[in-house]
Amino acid sequence: MFKKILCSFTAILLAASMLSACGNGSSSSGASGSDSASSAASLTPEEAAKVQVETSLTIDGEKIDTTDLVMCTVNGMEVPFDEFRFYWMTCCESYSQAGMDLTDADTLQAVKNAVEQQLLDTYGVISMGLENGVTYGDDQKTAAQDSYEDLISNFDSAQSYKEALEAQHMTDQMVRDYYYNSMCYNLAGNMLLSEDSPFAKTKDDFLKAVEDGEFSRTLNLLIPYSCGAELSDEDKEAWDELTVSEKSSKYDAAYQKLSADEQKAAQEKAKKLADEVLEKVKAGEDFYKLIDEYNLDPGMALTDSDDITSITGYYITKDYSFVQEYIDGAFALKEGETSDLVETSYGYHIIKRLPLDMDYINENADDMAAEYSDAYINKACNDYLANVKIEYNEYYDKLTADSIA
Repeated sequence: MFKKILCSFTAILLAASMLSACGNGSSSSGASGSDSASSAASLTPEEAAKVQVETSLTIDGEKIDTTDLVMCTVNGMEVPFDEFRFYWMTCCESYSQAGMDLTDADTLQAVKNAVEQQLLDTYGVISMGLENGVTYGDDQKTAAQDSYEDLISNFDSAQSYKEALEAQHMTDQMVRDYYYNSMCYNLAGNMLLSEDSPFAKTKDDFLKAVEDGEFSRTLNLLIPYSCGAELSDEDKEAWDELTVSEKSSKYDAAYQKLSADEQKAAQEKAKKLADEVLEKVKAGEDFYKLIDEYNLDPGMALTDSDDITSITGYYITKDYSFVQEYIDGAFALKEGETSDLVETSYGYHIIKRLPLDMDYINENADDMAAEYSDAYINKACNDYLANVKIEYNEYYDKLTADSIA
């Protein structure tokens, strides 16, 4: 979902935070005796700008001049070498620490994919803001400069700052650019996700959608893959007193401990159970009671703990943030019909479509309208990001794990 994309600066934000933490200690060339790092003068922006971190790009054995080198463009916005280098080295380091061979072609492609996703997410949000009326200007520049100066104030010398930059695969210019980009990014993201978003829907829009039959109300009986895992005696203690969410979590934890072959066997076991439940549905057994006995979807919560028929279910349109298989299954049904097994990444679903409860809708119209609006915003943003255009320079296809240093 788009809201998660607003965390795409996490890696670079963490690096900036670690830079700051590095600055809180003494540098290797710092003062001794009575001259502690805490009492030393802070590094000035002018001094920081002179700090040079040695970087390089080697292609086919030849050193490439990276001065003003643009590694790629994202929707026409230029990504300088320093920034690309940060993502590249951070991703390579992550894969290497995971024990993966960076000389392997598949691993190298995975690194490229990870770097590209960071770039697409970051610049995609900024680009979408631009195309929807967001203006980036002096306010963002001022805020970025303030953040930058706050960061370098943690350092007492150019040497300590340089060491911190090197440890985080950064350069001074990259840090400056980061703060500006982050201000633009947050401004765009906040606008695109707000009630003033050009993609937002009003309460009247929501009620009109209900009137026009755009909504499907469904019950979901979920048999997840994880329910094929064996639970320990400790996990089974007071089982009937556990909530559906607690039961689901125990199965998930047990499933994650299994090997790939064991998970496959668990999935087959879950499929067998799902087939058995489906036969009971087809035989006319009460769907609510079957949910009570077998379902592991926490979303099928009761509004009245003493009434099994008080499950609200899901009110969805074709644009809601559900997996596509579930949406397709829900809208393929007429009111009162139940589906065959619908398999998704979660497991096996049996879906029952119910009539809309207009009393419930009218009572909860404000919250439902907000959720309806969020769904449209998320769809518009995700559709945009899926079509962001990235173009690389002539060196990209020749990159190896040790091309950038």
